[in-house]
This record gives sequence, C-alpha cells and structure tokens, in this order.
Amino acid sequence: MANAYFSFAYNIFGEFYQKKRSKYYDLRQNILKNRMDIGYDMYLSGTLLTSIICALIGLIVLNVIFSQVGVPEISSSRLHLPLWAAEYSEYKVLAVKIIGSIFVAVSFFGVVYQMFLAYPAIMASDRKRKIDHLLPYAVNYMSAMSGAGILPLDLFRSLAANEIYGEVSVETRYLVRDIEVLGHNLLTGMKNLSATTPSIMLQDFLQGAITVVSSGGELEPYFKIKTEQYLTENRQRQKEFLETLGLLAETYVTAFVAGPLFLIIVIAVMSMMGGADMLFMYLLVYAIVPVGSIMFIILISSMTPEA
Repeated sequence: MANAYFSFAYNIFGEFYQKKRSKYYDLRQNILKNRMDIGYDMYLSGTLLTSIICALIGLIVLNVIFSQVGVPEISSSRLHLPLWAAEYSEYKVLAVKIIGSIFVAVSFFGVVYQMFLAYPAIMASDRKRKIDHLLPYAVNYMSAMSGAGILPLDLFRSLAANEIYGEVSVETRYLVRDIEVLGHNLLTGMKNLSATTPSIMLQDFLQGAITVVSSGGELEPYFKIKTEQYLTENRQRQKEFLETLGLLAETYVTAFVAGPLFLIIVIAVMSMMGGADMLFMYLLVYAIVPVGSIMFIILISSMTPEA
C-alpha cells in the first residue's frame, strides 16, 4: 500500500526531484543507512504529496471551526492598525479567514515536510544505537565460529541468518548480497558495507578486518582482540549509563516531585490568605508536571540500550 502511494506521488512529482540529486545528498545517505527500499526522488515525491494533503486537511478543519464557532473578534486597537484602515473594517472577518488559512496551510505543510526529511536521519541514528549495542556479542559469535575453522564468507552468512543479533544481522545480509548476488569479492563487500552502515563502531571493525585480509593475516586473532575490546567498552558504557540514570532520577525527583509539591503547598496556603493566583497551580498540575514527565520518559528511552 505504501509503495503504491509513493509510486503514485512519484508519477506526479518525480521529474521535479530527479534534477536535484546533489542537493539531497545527505538525505540519500540517510535513506541508504536506514536500509529503506526506496529512492530519494520517490521518497521526496511522497513527502510533497503528503504535505499538500495535510495542508488541505488543516484548511478544512480550520474552516469547519470557523463555521461552527465563528471568527474570533479582534479589535483594531489590538492590531495597532493605522487610522486609514478603519474604512476597510467590514472586510476584517474575511481578512482573518484568509490570513488564518494561509498560516495554517503553510504551518501544516512545513511541519509535515520537515518531519519527513528528518525521519531517515532519526531512524538511522536509532539503527546505529542498536548496532553498537549488539556488535560486541556478534563479534564474539564470529570469533567462536572462526575458532571452529569456519571460512569468513560462511561466517558472515551464518551471522546474516541469525536473527538474534538484530540490526547487525541486517547489515551483514547486505554484505552477503553484494557477494552472492552482485558478484563482489569479500573485500569489496566489506568496503561497501563500511561505507553505508550508520554505525561508526561497525565501520571501524570492518576497516580493521579489511586491513587484516588485505595483508594476508588471520581473522581469528583479530576477532578475539575486538571481542575483548568491545566487551570492555560495553561494560564501561553500561556503567556510565547507570551513573547518568542515577543523576537523572535525582533531577526528576527534585524538579517534578519535591519541587511541585512544595509549590502546591505554598500556593494553597497563600490562596487561603487571599493572595495567590490559582492559574499557576493549574499550569503546574496539568501542564508543567505532565509535559516534563513525558520529556523525561522520552529522554531515558532514547538513552537506554536495547535489551
């Protein structure tokens, strides 16, 4: 369904984006790193069509609101209009509708378009985090397989077929594809994967393997060395994460538990004395604390290593 939608959009806008290949170099790289089976021009065509549809939906919703609620009354003094504009006051409602429609359409279009442009980079960053987390265990698996006398190509085939290593297995499948389908040798396949993977850690590992193979060395000692290195680094990262998590927990308790409780008590006491505005308490309870808690959840979720 999604492919049909993007193909339909490509038939309309594809020619426009085909001529802008160099302009969207970073987007093309992020699409490649995210392993999205779609060309940049087709993706941008779908982005443009979706942005236009969202802008139209925003216009429809705005006009429905205007028809049901009416256009808000805005006095000329609030707008600081010059005196000569008074004779056009009868067109004020129409002007508000037009300006509001333009603002809503442009806002919806711009936000949706930018979200689509940012999506591949965000997902590539998420894939990088998953690859970095699982790579030490994947290299350990490769080290054990290599110690059993498995050939490098068969080793990569086995890793590609092993779903337990997640995104590392996905990346390895592209290496196997380059060798078995495109006819490249092992060195070229590793170079291609090194150039397209979002993980700098995997890139470093592949470049080291390329150097070992090019110099005629054995991969088994290299795998053992990298296994020890990555497991040590992984333990260090987990220790740093726990320390950071403890700091964030203290910050959360101070900013969104003890702090709000103290302010609520102070405002309640002051309101009984007749000298407090309850608006701030409502904002604190229904806006600041919930939004802050959600932001902390998102922050911790983005930092937490994959299980």
